[in-house]
Amino acid sequence: MTPFRYFSKFPSIKRSLTKGVLVCTVAGGLGLYTACSGGSTEYVSETKLEPTQGLVTTVEEVRKDAFKIADETIVDKKEDSRIIAQYLDGEVDTFTLDQVKLMEKNGSPRMSGMSGILMGGAMGYLMGKSMSKPLNSSAYKNNAAFNKSTGSTQKMAQTAKKTTTRRPARAKSNFGSRSSTRSFGG
Repeated sequence: MTPFRYFSKFPSIKRSLTKGVLVCTVAGGLGLYTACSGGSTEYVSETKLEPTQGLVTTVEEVRKDAFKIADETIVDKKEDSRIIAQYLDGEVDTFTLDQVKLMEKNGSPRMSGMSGILMGGAMGYLMGKSMSKPLNSSAYKNNAAFNKSTGSTQKMAQTAKKTTTRRPARAKSNFGSRSSTRSFGG
């Protein structure tokens, strides 16, 4: 049984219903297009800096499992980066950047007290922290170490590889943003 069969005795109603369904279909399609198109798109440019130089960072254990950065010195190559850890018991460990990243990923007990401090210093830039974030002075043993690292960071930023990307400022789609209070069915 076709939906309009009942109205076959009333041709004017049948034509009106057919036109109404067509108008609703077209209007609905246009509304969906308008809601999804969102108009013009605005873009934002982002510049990321990736250090090309490396660092040798010396951290000292100041109390059990608590470290402070004592010194950071720039080296020519990123792959020559090292962390020298001096412990309270007099032991000294030297780690490459790759070893530190691996130990951090695996949750090494040796890295538990060092990780946050390294991210607060210039070494954090080599570990993935954005170069637009400033150094955290509380990560350093004293003001002299902090000031030296601040100067080193400026030199690293000047030689860093710059990458600029464009992305939409924000999604402007209105699709699905309206809720219906109408219910269909029985």
